[in-house]
Amino acid sequence: MGEESVLALQRTLVDAALMADPGALERDPAGLAAAHGLAGGDQSAFLRFRLRLMVYRNMVRSDLIEPVETTCFVTQALMEGAGLWDECLTAFLAGRTMQSPFYRDLPAAFLGWLAATGWGQDRWPFLLQLVHCELLSGLVTHHPGGDPMEPSQAHPRLSDRLVLAAPTQLVTYGYQVHRVSREAPIPAPGTVHLIAYRDAGGVAQWMELTPATAALLLAAQRTGIGQAALDLGLSDLSEAIELLADFQARGAIQGFG
Repeated sequence: MGEESVLALQRTLVDAALMADPGALERDPAGLAAAHGLAGGDQSAFLRFRLRLMVYRNMVRSDLIEPVETTCFVTQALMEGAGLWDECLTAFLAGRTMQSPFYRDLPAAFLGWLAATGWGQDRWPFLLQLVHCELLSGLVTHHPGGDPMEPSQAHPRLSDRLVLAAPTQLVTYGYQVHRVSREAPIPAPGTVHLIAYRDAGGVAQWMELTPATAALLLAAQRTGIGQAALDLGLSDLSEAIELLADFQARGAIQGFG
């Protein structure tokens, strides 16, 4: 079999697995093969192994869906409550937006597809933030970490810059998506500033921040704690210093230097 024939066969199998409606594969598999330019022998094989091809389709789709359902379990519960989860996944797979060869990248591709298509966002305006929050939880939990810093003092000095731990993320949402669950998947509206970090047990934790603290954590990475506080107009830093030390103790901040 030549290279072009192999590529044509691969494209046909991809179509068989990802197309939204499997009716053509069920009713006329030989015709499907012919429409993709496959030779007579391959057309006969598609007809002969129709049932096996349907099993192949189901297995491929199950493997592709599993990482999305594992990561976006609250989103799944939300859409299943409306009877739309299967429809959403069918449209996602049919969109063929997956570019990475790694299963771990499928949830991010799902988020990208939602953002590009707008699917479901008229009904759930918080949908992108919900999925992003779920992805971020997985990223923080499974992040490989970073290079360790030399031990630093227990309390930061005003001249120090802070260094976040490698898994730590700062984010602002317009809905309280960090508070949802399978049982209550609809978040309350309201702007919230968050730090997501990995605790000593390797589990992602979320903590709400005041706008001033969130701004300080961002700015102090660039200019140092004292200069960041000055730029932000913060006069009393005693509470902020204690908070930064607490974040370091929790593992959210890697150190100061």
